Amino acid sequence: MSTGEFVELNTENEHILVCLSSSPSNEKIIRTAAKMARDMRARFTALYVQTGKRERESDKRRLEAHVQFAKESGAEIVMTHGENVPVQIAEYAHLSNVTKIVIGQSSAKRNHFFSKQTLTEKLIEAVPDIDIHIIPDAMNLDNYRKPHGAVYVGKPTMKDSLLTLFIFAVCTLIGLFIQKLQFTDTNIVTIYILGVLLTSILTDGYLYSIGGSVLSVFLFCFFLTEPRMSFQTYAVGYPVTFVIMLISSVITGTLAAKLKTHARLSAQSAFRTQILFDTDRLLQKAKNDTDILSITCTQLIKLLDRSIVAYVVEDDELSSPYIFSNKKKEQTEDLLTSREQEIAKWVYENKQRAGATTECFKDAQCLYLAICIEDNVYGVIAIPVDEYTFDSFEYSILLSVINECALAMENKKNIMEKEKISVLAKNEQLRADLLRAISHDLRTPLCSISGNADMLLNSGERLDDITKHQIYTDIYDDSEWLINIVENLLSITRLNDGRLKLKFTDQLLDEVIAESLRHISRKHEEYQIITECDELILAHMDVRLILQVLINLVDNAIKYTPKGSTIRICAMNENGKAKIQVEDNGPGICDEMKPHIFEMFYTGKNTIADSHRSLGLGLALCRSIIEVHNGKLVLEDNTPHGCIFSFTLPLSEVTLNE
Repeated sequence: MSTGEFVELNTENEHILVCLSSSPSNEKIIRTAAKMARDMRARFTALYVQTGKRERESDKRRLEAHVQFAKESGAEIVMTHGENVPVQIAEYAHLSNVTKIVIGQSSAKRNHFFSKQTLTEKLIEAVPDIDIHIIPDAMNLDNYRKPHGAVYVGKPTMKDSLLTLFIFAVCTLIGLFIQKLQFTDTNIVTIYILGVLLTSILTDGYLYSIGGSVLSVFLFCFFLTEPRMSFQTYAVGYPVTFVIMLISSVITGTLAAKLKTHARLSAQSAFRTQILFDTDRLLQKAKNDTDILSITCTQLIKLLDRSIVAYVVEDDELSSPYIFSNKKKEQTEDLLTSREQEIAKWVYENKQRAGATTECFKDAQCLYLAICIEDNVYGVIAIPVDEYTFDSFEYSILLSVINECALAMENKKNIMEKEKISVLAKNEQLRADLLRAISHDLRTPLCSISGNADMLLNSGERLDDITKHQIYTDIYDDSEWLINIVENLLSITRLNDGRLKLKFTDQLLDEVIAESLRHISRKHEEYQIITECDELILAHMDVRLILQVLINLVDNAIKYTPKGSTIRICAMNENGKAKIQVEDNGPGICDEMKPHIFEMFYTGKNTIADSHRSLGLGLALCRSIIEVHNGKLVLEDNTPHGCIFSFTLPLSEVTLNE
């Protein structure tokens, strides 16, 4: 193996991971990682770790821009969550067989011995077996400092403020009550810590947890220590108690708030994953494009909690809009205006997203996304955009659902096209087989008729009577054979096209069998044909078609058995049905031919007693006729040799009037 081949083999297994952030330098890091992935032909993944910390709006917008840039650069976007970012990156890297991690140089610096390790240093320790490429930051980031999550708290709300005051008012009342019962101050401190926990659970963010911790210390000092209604205390150890109580409350409240945040992120991630899983499962059961569109819009309503407007492509044109409501009383008239429909048509024609949150038609009420795979567009999804806009990861889930919809529609289209192609190919094959059979197999009797007629015309005077009689006989036999073939062709064509009009009547089987023998070729005189029929078996049938079945079965036995063979036709009443059997004691049919004996144009390898070949239509026609009569044509072996063809017909109901 050459060196070039060895390098190519190695690069196929490379997996490059780039870490996403809201840092202004992150775009440069993504660009570098994308170039490495292209040069090495490696798998490319962009990972973002949610920590649950609040971010500024500018950081959110910058992060979404970086996610979009990574996606455009060919990266697979992955989101996870956890408090320890290096540990989350290391766990994903090991689970996904990442070979190289690309990360920016941390702006944090260690100013003294006890300073915390930077993210880069922690990551190097966590994954010593993976190559880490640190991209130097040439940008001036002195003005960009991302504050810690504790600083970024939500704006205070009246509801959470009143709830916090109520919780600690109740804690104070409980403290006063248990103090009268001579409980120790330790129990009262526990009550306030419980209040801090409740505040962390019932309110949003860290603000109320920390504020509640401080408030609990002030309330305990003001109402529950001597002297009351004062922040002074006579006890020597109370200041230490206050400090410990404050530290314990802050730690307890902060941990509870973090657990609540991560529980919310876990539930959100599980919900989105479940949406994708359910969408894929339901789309596999969809029967048509209407079902696919309905399932997709229903899943989007669950994901986004808003109504969805959908357009589907019908006859190369965009249909009228379909509204899928989320059961809330929403004003949908603004979503169906002519302006909105024009935007949907533009998206269909240009295969690009448009509408709200985009540069094209940004004044629209909805965000419009095409349901498409490559150049095939199957519809347009319109999503109303209000004051709440979905983030980049929610948008990624949205695109995944729409892509699943497009893939399902593409698969349905491919299945339908394959079925059409299969039908056309089958029809073409039947047509080719028919033409080939007619051109080859009808040529022999036609040439015989033409040659014999020419002989009679040109040399008739010189031929004796015996020779003339033989020539007349040959012409008659050949013409009868041709008439039989043409009759079979016409019948089977009419049956397959549904143009054959059936006329059911009640007939005695012995009379039908006797009539069929009068139409058998004169060659049956060289065979011993025996009929055995129970008396008065009245069957419900189209007598013209059943005659054709019996003629074909007897002719088939004559063709494939030597002269002097015995052919037996039996009719009986069996299990409430009329059963007819055509038996012969010829050489029989080999096992490899039996599965194909009723197929059109199948003639097998058996040789025919005369010079005429079979087109392979007789048995196929017989089976079709019997199926029209709700019966089944069956082939069995005759003992010790030969074949038995049997079929059933419904018995007629006879009413006797006295």
